[in-house]
Amino acid sequence: MVKLSRTPFIRLVTLTYCLLALGWIFLSDNLLALFADRDAILRASSWKGGLFVLATSTLLYFALRAVPPPQAEGTASLLDRLTLRSLPGRRRGCFVCLFALAITLATLGLRQSLSGVLDGRPLLILFILPVALSALLGGLLPGLLATLGAALGVALLFLAPAGELAVDSQAERLQLYFFVLTGAALSVIIELLKRAREGLDFNRRLLDAIVSGTSDAIFVKDRDGRYVLANQAAADFVGRSLDEFIGKSDRQLFSAATAELIARHDEEVIRTGQPRTCDEQAETEQGRQLVFSVSKGALLDESGAVSGLFGIARDITERKSIELAQQEAATVFESSYEAIMVLDTARRIVRVNPAFVRITGYSAAEALGQPPLWLDAEEPDADLDTTPWTVLQEQGFWSGEVCSRRKNGERYTQLLSLSSVRDGDTVQHYIGLFSDISQLKNHQAELDRVAHYDPLTGTPNRRLLADRLEQAIARCARTTQSLAVCMLDLDGFRQVNEQHGHSAGDALLRAVANNLKTVLRTGDTLARLGGDEFALLLANINSPEDCSNILARVQAAIGTPVVVAGTPLRTSASIGVSLYPDDNVDGDTLLRHADQAMFLAKEAGKNCYHLFDPESHRKAQGHRLHLEQLRIAFERGEFVLHYQPKVDLADGRVFGVEALIRWQDPGRGLVPPGEFLPYIASVEAMERALGEWVLDTALAQLDQWLSSGLQIDVSVNISAHQLMHADFVDSLDRLLCRYPGIPRARLELEILETAAIADMPRAIAVMQRCAQLGIRFALDDFGTGYSSLTYLRKLPVDTLKIDQSFVRDMLVDPDDRAIVDGVIRLAAAFNRHVIAEGVETLEHGQALQRLGCRLAQGYGIARPMPAEQLPVWLQDWQQRAVWRSLAVS
Repeated sequence: MVKLSRTPFIRLVTLTYCLLALGWIFLSDNLLALFADRDAILRASSWKGGLFVLATSTLLYFALRAVPPPQAEGTASLLDRLTLRSLPGRRRGCFVCLFALAITLATLGLRQSLSGVLDGRPLLILFILPVALSALLGGLLPGLLATLGAALGVALLFLAPAGELAVDSQAERLQLYFFVLTGAALSVIIELLKRAREGLDFNRRLLDAIVSGTSDAIFVKDRDGRYVLANQAAADFVGRSLDEFIGKSDRQLFSAATAELIARHDEEVIRTGQPRTCDEQAETEQGRQLVFSVSKGALLDESGAVSGLFGIARDITERKSIELAQQEAATVFESSYEAIMVLDTARRIVRVNPAFVRITGYSAAEALGQPPLWLDAEEPDADLDTTPWTVLQEQGFWSGEVCSRRKNGERYTQLLSLSSVRDGDTVQHYIGLFSDISQLKNHQAELDRVAHYDPLTGTPNRRLLADRLEQAIARCARTTQSLAVCMLDLDGFRQVNEQHGHSAGDALLRAVANNLKTVLRTGDTLARLGGDEFALLLANINSPEDCSNILARVQAAIGTPVVVAGTPLRTSASIGVSLYPDDNVDGDTLLRHADQAMFLAKEAGKNCYHLFDPESHRKAQGHRLHLEQLRIAFERGEFVLHYQPKVDLADGRVFGVEALIRWQDPGRGLVPPGEFLPYIASVEAMERALGEWVLDTALAQLDQWLSSGLQIDVSVNISAHQLMHADFVDSLDRLLCRYPGIPRARLELEILETAAIADMPRAIAVMQRCAQLGIRFALDDFGTGYSSLTYLRKLPVDTLKIDQSFVRDMLVDPDDRAIVDGVIRLAAAFNRHVIAEGVETLEHGQALQRLGCRLAQGYGIARPMPAEQLPVWLQDWQQRAVWRSLAVS
């Protein structure tokens, strides 16, 4: 491009130089022809050559300064490369005047050197040089002054040596005037050209600022599609420097598809010569996707042929993205299944989508300009502080359900979301989105009914009851009132199903539910839990009497006869009641306690109600806990047997031991039987299992003692349940067969008097079978059961054991002494042995011996001990002279 801008100027300078050189040579040669002297010709030739070099050097200097500089393409502006700077710039006036003076002095010197040859007359050809050069270099004001000065200097050249003006002819004077006029004309012309040049420079700088400062890409291409001119914005668009951009084609800058598209557009412009504006998508080598709005036009050469094209491209990538987003938003707006409405700041609808028309029934024309009335509080007592508009103003968003009405009057439920669109702090408009959730609400209501209500009776089910119960408990916690939870089970309902069919049973359940609803208060809840089981939640109970009055009405309602298929049916209910906060537990536990009370009501004879007792329940829980601990202790083998010796006071002989159970608790140590046997006695299976273990363990120990030479009897306590079990005698026989070395008479079974008389005939039968096996019986705690003498006569017992409660106080209580004496006499009358328990002192032994009781056991003789300690105690017993003295006395 630099070549294109420099070529015309070079041509102009070359042509000017040729003309000036030819004119100079022609005139100077004619000048030399005037000289006849050889030396004068040589001097004139030297001056002519010097002036020619000076003139051509000056012309070359200013010509080179006027040539457009070959600036680097990456830094030169577009207009710098298009503008021909062919005119010289302005020079300062003082330098022009000094230059004119120098030229005049040089001419004067030339004249003086030629004065002899020219005979005192100057050559007029020399006078044009200072005038013309001064005018050319100076311009208007400085040029005129320099021209005037040069002309005056030339006039001086015309002075003869005598001082007279040497202009002889009119022609010479006209030539002098013509030189002055020519200099002035040149000054004016040069000034006009300079001012035109300055105007062009200003316009160039202005356009250059616009082109360089614009964000649009400006470029020029040749016919081959190469970029020959471009501004920095064009290079920035493709991520290149300007040096890398110039000279490249589109195929070198963009992808193949992009380059092909641009080439088609360029070809159309070059082919038609008509401008074109189009959008072009470009993908750079860096992968950037760009969209440009490009305006292109053809460049014509001197002949009018298209030599290239220019273009202005604007990056509209962001605008296209916005337009695409707007198109997508418009598509969403029009095709959304949810209704969308746009409201102005006065809450009037300004735009709706088709879904709005479909849901509401109002056309767009009917809706526009109208407020959505369903968003305003229509009820007189509506809380204006909670309307959607209030929340929207405070938070900028609101969402919820609103009840609306279609154009045809049908009511429906909207799920509505409102949001405000702001510009800074100013609300521009509101956007509302809603959908018709009527079917969803209906389906939800149906699901709620299925989930919370009994399908047969329509009453709440267990889930809804639990929810209401938790709420009622929370209310009671804030007040002093109580509530009652009642469990109802219809008596005889199974027979109704069996005799009349399940349809009759269902009809009865529905009728009972309806009858109960009529007697319950507002706020009470009737729930069917399944089968024939109902539950009542009675709120706001002020006293147990309130609950009793309600339950009386409930029983009467249940007892009302119900006619099903022509057959009158009558039923009753067993009701369990738990009162809160007397029973201060959670809802599930209240229901469970009421259920437990209901079973107690059934056991009490049905058609009644039973009030749950929290204290009894706590005792029962403690009882169950102890049983579980004992079960674990039995599995772990923590029970042990201790043995208490029994002696004959008459001779001091130890004739037997009683096996007594103890619990070796790892935490508490040795636990006496009174602390755990009552719990075991309540569970027959555990009692039998423990009894069998005691028998087996005692027999094993007896077999060991007999094997070691210790001749002694063992008595074992058995319970009534164990004795009365159908398999007792057989299991005892099998157990004895495991120890053949034990004489069966060595085993004595002790039973309580109360156990023996509970089922006397059966007890007698079992004891007689055991007697046939050689087993002896002792009647324990005799005197506490008040058995008749007839029973005593019939029972096959060998020994009566006087209860320790009588023996312990016989020394101070005459009544206890009389009972002990009576038992001893009774045993003698029925030919039974008698043994006293609870002998704690020597005085007790002496008193018993005086009354005729020889056999005794108690803490005064020996405490129960482990089996391994018995041999040591026997040795010690032989040394106890105090007790031995009773045998001597």
